[in-house]
Amino acid sequence: MKTPSIILASTLALTASVFADQAPPAIPVGTLKIDQMMVRQGVAPTFSWKIEYPAVVTDVVDITPDDEIIPKTKLRVKVSMVGVGMTDQTGLQYPAKAYMRFGSGGWQFLFSGIGSVVQPETVLINKVVQPGETLRYAAKLNYGNYGYYYNDSSNIKVLKNGDTPPNVAAGYAHQTSVASYLRPYVKNGKIALGPMDVIYVSELTHSNPGHFGYDMQDSITLVRFEKIEN
Repeated sequence: MKTPSIILASTLALTASVFADQAPPAIPVGTLKIDQMMVRQGVAPTFSWKIEYPAVVTDVVDITPDDEIIPKTKLRVKVSMVGVGMTDQTGLQYPAKAYMRFGSGGWQFLFSGIGSVVQPETVLINKVVQPGETLRYAAKLNYGNYGYYYNDSSNIKVLKNGDTPPNVAAGYAHQTSVASYLRPYVKNGKIALGPMDVIYVSELTHSNPGHFGYDMQDSITLVRFEKIEN
């Protein structure tokens, strides 16, 4: 993320503490029943079993081509800021501002500030959503006349476990792409998040993907879903 006027450079570091509280990867669980505890020789008992496979995020939400997230069932949503990475060449940090919208309600404030005040372990939004209550996202560089980008633009992208991270060229020689910043959470070239997590990655100053400053690393937001028993 750079501009000719203020020459911004993104320097975002995603720390392992963001994901440190995640439980170990889920595994299938189940029950095995037998109709008799003891049988005579030559008599075969009857077995029955039930296996419950771990949920993944696409089991409980749909992600549309416009990166709207639509719950299929009642869910708890927990949203945290992972990082804001906008500084100029003197080290001065620039702030981002982000909102989320749930269903037909108004835009709900999520975060405003520079990268050094981000607390990835802090849950900023914690609420229950109903089936069909669409989640939308908006963010901007909170400086000058910069406007908001929304989830239906190419400047904001939802990524889930197994997705390929953006691989856009960095604008300066000392920078790396989002994929490199996410390297601790990438396995075999794919995003490696919790099975019920998604992240929003954002480019907040350029709308042309071909621009050297378009790097999709200006702000990153984690959204975690939890199933709720009805």
